[in-house]
Amino acid sequence: MRAASGVLTAGFVKPCELCELARTTPWYAEYEEPFRFAILDCDSCDVPMAVLGAHRAAPNDVERAVMQGALARIADAKYPRGWYFDDHMRQIPDHYHLHARPYPAWWPRRPG
Repeated sequence: MRAASGVLTAGFVKPCELCELARTTPWYAEYEEPFRFAILDCDSCDVPMAVLGAHRAAPNDVERAVMQGALARIADAKYPRGWYFDDHMRQIPDHYHLHARPYPAWWPRRPG
């Protein structure tokens, strides 16, 4: 997944890490249909995340639902004690991505 986007910093364009998506962590899936996105482990926090193929800060409702559904299948298998979506984009706020984070051990178990 590559795009011609980046962030203008001190007069030059710094490439977007999520547009570049170097394969430095495990990848679970890469999709072209119904739109481009990938699911891989985040290199900062080591949890699965879904990354939109287009360089923009927000998906539309359909894109969000499709990405959440695909990421949920990975998270269900990886975190049997439960997990939650986190789409607060701390380090790269201008390229949409969301994480599937496990509930902490102290979190009350969810019935299910």
